[in-house]
Amino acid sequence: MAGPQNPRAGWERKPLDAPAVAPSLPLRTFIDPGAVFEGSLRLREDLQIDCEFRGEIQTDGTLVVGPSGCVEGNIRAREVVILGAVVGDVSARRQLTMRAGARLHGDIETACLEIEKHAFFNGRTKMLQPLAELRDGSAVSAPPAS
Repeated sequence: MAGPQNPRAGWERKPLDAPAVAPSLPLRTFIDPGAVFEGSLRLREDLQIDCEFRGEIQTDGTLVVGPSGCVEGNIRAREVVILGAVVGDVSARRQLTMRAGARLHGDIETACLEIEKHAFFNGRTKMLQPLAELRDGSAVSAPPAS
């Protein structure tokens, strides 16, 4: 789909020289390379995507867009780790991490932002107040500083 008439040119999945390593999270759900999904995905578990996905993703856990992952759509999650490509807005209540080789074209809303060297970001950021974890595991916004 690359070409001058394609507005997404340069945002498709690209192989990296060195294989990127996803964070060592206890992930339970994976969507492997070769799959193509379109629609809306909502889940409570952590998820790693190494495929093409077009649509909205919402999870109460952590979303990892793997090195071969390509998401075109908005993302809402507790934490987001990007190693591949995302075209869309990302809302990560706790943290958004972009590893080397990651590409994000969209706006960010998060409490903590980490962008490694050689990651590419084009968009705006809105920093949220950090969350205060309650004993029962739910979260509330920290009160504004006086």
